[in-house]
Amino acid sequence: MIWSRESSLFSNKNSGENWIRHENGEIEKFEIAIKSGKKTNLLRLKNDIVKNLTSKIEYYRDSRTKLYNGDTEYVGSCPISGIPTEKTSLVANIYGAEYVQTPDLGHVYVKNRPSKKSIHNFYLNDITYASTYTDKSGAEFRLNNIAIPWLDWTLEVYFQQFKAMPKRILDVGSGAGHFVEACRRRGIEAEGIELSENSRKFAKEIWGIDMDGRDFTKVSTEYSGYDIVTFWGLLEHTPNPKQILKHAFNIVSQSKNGGMVISKLPRWDSLSTASQVLNPKTIIRHADPMGHIMLFSDASAAELYYQCGLKITNAWYYGMDVYETFMQLGNNTQHYEAFVNSGIFQMDLQDYIDIFKISDGLTIAGIVK
Repeated sequence: MIWSRESSLFSNKNSGENWIRHENGEIEKFEIAIKSGKKTNLLRLKNDIVKNLTSKIEYYRDSRTKLYNGDTEYVGSCPISGIPTEKTSLVANIYGAEYVQTPDLGHVYVKNRPSKKSIHNFYLNDITYASTYTDKSGAEFRLNNIAIPWLDWTLEVYFQQFKAMPKRILDVGSGAGHFVEACRRRGIEAEGIELSENSRKFAKEIWGIDMDGRDFTKVSTEYSGYDIVTFWGLLEHTPNPKQILKHAFNIVSQSKNGGMVISKLPRWDSLSTASQVLNPKTIIRHADPMGHIMLFSDASAAELYYQCGLKITNAWYYGMDVYETFMQLGNNTQHYEAFVNSGIFQMDLQDYIDIFKISDGLTIAGIVK
């Protein structure tokens, strides 16, 4: 089983292409609407990291190395295709976490990951991780520059498929509730599920939102019939993305208006990956082995959706690759002037990276097949 694509020989900001699945002589084509780019002032968004970069790097290096030298479990097969880990290739070692890549889909994952209990405790209790998403001073900025563009795209692609607006949206792994708040401001019924108590407290305090703190896989039937389920950066954290996506499929397959699942995923095939593989001791995002225990290829993202009964209809490419590359350049030279003083240039250059599809982020939308 392999995936390929048919696309134009020149890059276009908004275009279409076919993603093609080949298996046992059978061929299936899926027409994908492509979007690229999302301009964001990343230096303002990540202002806390810029101010405290050295201490951040030290914290990430120490905390991740400790986790991966502790209670780990061997991952015997790829969580997407099921190919044995023995057939994969080592592509990176980040703070003791060995990332391997499969020869079929190009999916990348850590082969000795912390136990499920360790992962669970990290996201529930890690103050530094939670503070990224619960900074009061940046809450409105994050909502306007992150959550609202997400919502605009969500409504656009939903309307493309169903010629109507969604009535109910469920956001899983809601963080501090920015996306749920954006939906509610548009008059859309929206609920969020978030395990982190710190994040739920913040959502209640800043937005007045009561989020569900239970395990999504155990309560998904209570949300049956919602029109859209979103995962804005969750599937790469979980050991079982297929199980989670199947629960989402069950929810939206009961929608009376038309069901869609949207997932924001980190991409291995990106400039950020290259910058980080060359600088594995100064990583605080993307190939962070607690932030992302796996990174997707376009093929593994498509196959995940396919196996869960979903047909991808839209793909949105955007990332933080230029920001990441300039940061690593600063780490290498210990001179950060170019990094901190080139925000507009970074945003404009990132546009080209996104168009060329070497960005570190991919957001996909899929409907019930």
